[in-house]
Amino acid sequence: MSCKNIIFMTVLFVILPAWIGIIWLEVLKIKGGWQRFLHGWVLGFATMLSIAQVVLVPMVALQRTLTEALRVWQICLTVLSLVIFYLLLVKHQKLFAEAGTQEIRVGTEKMAAEQTKEAFLKKVFGTGKLWTWIFGVLVAVLLLLQAYIPARYEHSDDDDARFISEEVSAVEHDTMYWDDPITADQLYWNEGEVRKDFTSPWAMYVAMCSKIAGIAPAALSHTYLPFFLILLCYGVYFLIGNALLKGEQESDAPPEKTLLFLLFLSVLHLWGYTSTHTLASMLLLRIWQGKAVCASFLLPVLFYLMYQVMQKEVKKGWVVLLYVASNAACLLSGIGIVTAAVLLFLYGVVDFFYHRNAKKTLAVWLAAIPCGVYFLYYLIG
Repeated sequence: MSCKNIIFMTVLFVILPAWIGIIWLEVLKIKGGWQRFLHGWVLGFATMLSIAQVVLVPMVALQRTLTEALRVWQICLTVLSLVIFYLLLVKHQKLFAEAGTQEIRVGTEKMAAEQTKEAFLKKVFGTGKLWTWIFGVLVAVLLLLQAYIPARYEHSDDDDARFISEEVSAVEHDTMYWDDPITADQLYWNEGEVRKDFTSPWAMYVAMCSKIAGIAPAALSHTYLPFFLILLCYGVYFLIGNALLKGEQESDAPPEKTLLFLLFLSVLHLWGYTSTHTLASMLLLRIWQGKAVCASFLLPVLFYLMYQVMQKEVKKGWVVLLYVASNAACLLSGIGIVTAAVLLFLYGVVDFFYHRNAKKTLAVWLAAIPCGVYFLYYLIG
């Protein structure tokens, strides 16, 4: 790994998604340092996948080049980033106008005076904080270990022959699914093994990232993607654990409980390779493949969104995110198209019997429309 490539990948898979996710932080009014960062990172990456799906499927159907698709995707992300920057600028101008710079300065000086060395040590290492630090160190070690091993050491999977071939062909020839990855014959339409990739062009998403970063697709998939995607998946698991383990009157779960939840998941993943189809296999051995990203990242995101929508007083932004996530699932794999639709239907039934709100149930079911559209396109396209 070179420093230049690591910087490029950090911007592409951490900083940019976190920036895109700011729009959801403002809509949902999410507070807290780690909560805001993890929500922004996770929801921002899902939004980037959803935008790519809207761009890539029509461009592939029209047999446009990879460069053209990349330009359209970059324009969409740039426009969205500028909108976010404008909204933040307006927000902070209002805050300064209301509070006044004098009050801000006085409040800052007061905080600095109260933050003595003893108070700081008591806050960080006081009662109840020791286990948080112990669990935090253990979680950090295990997460970095899980992210580092797939990025450092080689693992071969039979599906790589097709996926990597599609990515290399796209980058080298500036095409998208124009030739058969198995026989190298020219494709005149969505036929054979490549047919399902027309509606789930994850390989073209990786090819676009490869073109932006200047990293060979095989190196990107096997070295850089595992490191960042595994950490991203654990970001989702952190949010799920925090939501499940908090009390009825608590806004957040105690950090030691959430960290213990991540420790438990890490143990299951590290010793969970009982077949090639377990979540441990998908997460740690072939996370660079679309179906693995769907199983390890996108479906947990859908479950987390369903938990938020299940609340009695739900913000409409969570419902909108169901549409974004279901569309993003379609990019990753044909499995995502079917599974996301089934999950949304079943959740809609559960939510209706729990809340007796037909409008809300209908809104949940309508979130499966992208899945239905791409499924029909696969069948008759």
